[in-house]
Order: sequence, then structure tokens, then C-alpha cells
Amino acid sequence: MAVGPATDSRGAAERTRAAALLAILLVAFIARLALGLAWRDRVFLFGDSQSYRTLGHSVVEGRGLQMKDFAGRTRYADRMPGYPLVLAALEKLFGEATVPLLVLQSALGALAAYLAWLLGREVAGPLAGWVAAAFTALGPWQVYFAGVALTECWSAALLLAMVLFVVRAVVRRTAAWSPVAGAACAALVYVHPEFAGLPILLFVLALLVSDRRRWLACWGLGAAVVVLALLPWWLRNDRLFGRFVPATTRLGVTLYDGVRPGATGASDMSFEPQLADQTRGLVELEYDAWYLRRSWQAIRDAPGRAAALALVKAGRTWSPVPHAEMAQRPLYALASAAAFYVMAAGAALGLVALRRRPALLLLLLAPAVWVTMVHLALVGSIRYRAPVEPMLFVLAGAGAAWLLRASNRMPREPRCERDGP
Repeated sequence: MAVGPATDSRGAAERTRAAALLAILLVAFIARLALGLAWRDRVFLFGDSQSYRTLGHSVVEGRGLQMKDFAGRTRYADRMPGYPLVLAALEKLFGEATVPLLVLQSALGALAAYLAWLLGREVAGPLAGWVAAAFTALGPWQVYFAGVALTECWSAALLLAMVLFVVRAVVRRTAAWSPVAGAACAALVYVHPEFAGLPILLFVLALLVSDRRRWLACWGLGAAVVVLALLPWWLRNDRLFGRFVPATTRLGVTLYDGVRPGATGASDMSFEPQLADQTRGLVELEYDAWYLRRSWQAIRDAPGRAAALALVKAGRTWSPVPHAEMAQRPLYALASAAAFYVMAAGAALGLVALRRRPALLLLLLAPAVWVTMVHLALVGSIRYRAPVEPMLFVLAGAGAAWLLRASNRMPREPRCERDGP
């Protein structure tokens, strides 16, 4: 069959698009790996990073997921198992070298950029995909968190995957994507337990949309997979503790960190050794329950202070510039602020662009809303918004596409579904 000029033109366009996408993914990978290698001594700088490494080492040594806390108390559900198991696998294969972790998380950042490209295209067409991919590739906090032993870069990629599969399930009317979305959600919870409540928010969203029956059916399929995937963790905890522990045993101490007398909105766990005399002899679940009771008491004793502190924590989570002392250099603050305001302006345009597709708009906003709600109670930090930033990058992509169409510089993109969200 003869190949005409139109076919040649389409083939050239496809090759150009593939080359551009590959360039963005390479930039995402190289930027993360270069920064990680430059700051290699900071990979395990954070206290949480040390806990993850201790748990991973415990797995390698055959003792399972357990660690000792500051008081020598054995903890079996201090963290979700996902990230410690990753570290355990890397230690088993490469020893305690940090470079393999940096390479893996840099590749994960490139994957996140690709998922953002796919999601942007699904939501608002090709330009939205390019903008979302570029922002995800080079967002300062997306790059930074690939270079430290924390779960933020994993959470960002898994959250992008989950939302992408939800969009494909409800927009393409393909129910087969719903279990895949559920699997991504379960993997997300296995590395970052604060997202365990996100399906509840998505259930509320499903009740609000016009095509309620289809959304609820997709939600039910996905939720069933989440339950099945988390069941091994629940059974393991029931065997160890004799009761249902849905995620970890850190809720009490984490909540107290955010609401205790003297709390500033930042994390400061120095109260644990200070209160050690009152918690001596408590086992893991008792320790968690003791801090939960103390947290609620602190809120009841000063509800006005707790409400004011919640606003401070929201401000810290969505701050344009970092608060951490190690990140106070002018260049860091400038890069963070510039990226934040571009993201915020783009996302605001995205709200306008998707105003007639409220279900998709609410779906993209749901992770940011959930994280904000959680950190009204817990401590606030830019770290906690990092996994949801790509959703706002997708919104910014939709806004850019809308702005160009409004300027008559770009043809209107066809809708994925005529009566879609």
C-alpha cells in the first residue's frame, strides 16, 4: 500500500512527540539523580528515614518489621511496610549503598512525569499533558524528595496512577480500570497511611456527581480491591496485637505532636523522652492509646487554640517557601516561591477551564483537600503537600490549554466522552 504525504506527516509528528516526551522524562531523571548524588550525605538525614532504614535492616536480618523506640519498646506497626520492604530489597541486592535508591527514586520521578502527561491528556488534551509532565519533571519539591529516603516521591507516582485509572474508568466507561485504580490506592496506603481515608472522600464525591450510579459502581470495585490488598496487613496486625489495627500505631503520638501545649505547627518530638516517666511500661498499643487520650484532652482544654493552630498548620503545608532551617538559603526560597506561584496561578486557571466538568475538577482537587484536612490536626509542612502537587500541575495544564483556546491560538480539544464528567 502506498504511503502518502499525510501518512509521512503523521509519522513525523509522532516521532517528534515521542522525542519530546523522552526528553522530559530524561530531564526528570537526571535532575533528581544529580541533586541526590550532590547531597548524598542527606539521604537518611530525617528521623523518619532512619526509622525506615532500621525496619528494612530488620527485614534483611530475618526479624521482620520491628524496631525499638527511644525507650527500648518493641514496635511492630510503627510504619506501613511498603517503603521498608523497598529498602530491604535494595539492601539485600546492593548492601547499604545509597546510589541504587537514588537511581530507583529518580526513575520513579520520571515515571511520575509520564503519568502526569497521560493524566493531563485524559483530562484536557495534549497541551495539558505537556504542561503537567514538565511541571512534574522540574517541580523543586518533586525533584528534592526523590533524593531523600522518604515516601513522598512514591506517593506522588502512586497517587497519579490511581487518579489516572479512576478517570479512565469513569470517562471511558471501562469498569476494568476500577480494580487497577484500587490496586494503586492500596499500594499508596502501604507506603503513606495518611491516604487511607482518601477513598472515603472519593465516595462522597461519587454521591455528588450527576452520573452517580456509574461512579459508585467504579468506586465499589476499586474499594473491594483496596480491602483485599490490605487484608494481609490487617491479619498480621490482628495476630500480633489481638485487635484490628488498620494502619500503624503512630496516630496518637503524631496527633499529639500537632496539638500538644506549646505546639507551633512544626514537628518536634522532643516531648516523647520528656514524658517517658508517664509512659514507662506501656506496650505499643497502650502507648498509642495514651497519646490519643492526651491529644483529645489538649483539644478539649483549649479548643480556640487548636482551631488557630489548625490555620497555622494549613499555612505551613501550603507555604510558598520552606520553613526548615536547612532550607533558608535565598536561592531555595526563590525557587520554591516561583514554582508555587506558577502552580497556584495555573491551578486557578484550571478551575475555570474545568468548571463545566465538575466531577473531574473535584477528583483532581480531592487529594489536596484530603491532605489539607489531615494536616489541620497533624503538623504542617511542605513535605506533606508534595505528593498532591502533580494534581495541581494537571489543573495548571488544563488552564493553559483553556487560555490558549480562549486566545484563538489553539483548536478546541474534543471531549473524551460527550456526556463525561
